[in-house]
Amino acid sequence: MVRLRYQVEGKGPPVVLLNGLFQRLESWDPALSHLAGYTLLRYDMRGQGESEAPEGVYTPALHAEDLLALLDRVGWEEALLVGLSNGGVVALEAALRAPGRFKALVLCCTTPYLDPVLRAKVEGWLHALRAGGTLLRLRVALPWVFGAAFLNAHPELLEEGLEALLAQAPSPEAQERLLLGFLSLKDLRPRLRGLSLPALVLYGEEDLLFPRPYAEALAEVLGGRLQGLPTGHAAPLEAPQAFAGAVRNFLEEIYA
Repeated sequence: MVRLRYQVEGKGPPVVLLNGLFQRLESWDPALSHLAGYTLLRYDMRGQGESEAPEGVYTPALHAEDLLALLDRVGWEEALLVGLSNGGVVALEAALRAPGRFKALVLCCTTPYLDPVLRAKVEGWLHALRAGGTLLRLRVALPWVFGAAFLNAHPELLEEGLEALLAQAPSPEAQERLLLGFLSLKDLRPRLRGLSLPALVLYGEEDLLFPRPYAEALAEVLGGRLQGLPTGHAAPLEAPQAFAGAVRNFLEEIYA
């Protein structure tokens, strides 16, 4: 198994928080205080943060294998998954592989398929990375990741905030492996039709990267609940209380 950095904290039913594509486990910090009463497992996926970044393409299937192995390591036989963006894709792939290990799914700002429009967006990040490194990739991605209201309220993200994001980013090599892994996504909908797990599908009302139609398609195929948030793509960072409130309401229903 690849070496993964992880943290387990809190008391209560087990919940796994699955990062977006380039995030570290610290990206969940703003929402943690609103999720008291649950045992939370956070980790850096391969290529992220302080986890190993071996050779190869980091596909959703490979991330799912890592997650299942990590659950074995911490001794969790069952958990509820909360996945953001690429973390939502990983949650879906893990649930398809081992549905009996998961209580329910919360899927935020994510997609069950890759269409030409989404491919063009993400390939633009890849071309920016190859042409100008991490800083150019961040500049290109910024208006796709954060909603208009949040960016207008935080113009510092365009300058010094960008430097902070740069310092936290994976290596260029790991970023490319992560991007290529996401771009390998196949249409999961045919497989998801046989998955019978409770699901909450959240979308950002200002999310330009994965707008509402992707969430609608996911909620439809899973028979899940659909709910909008007043955010762009980075919902837990932009509106942590609204995000965590929606998650907590669902958790309380599942674990009632």
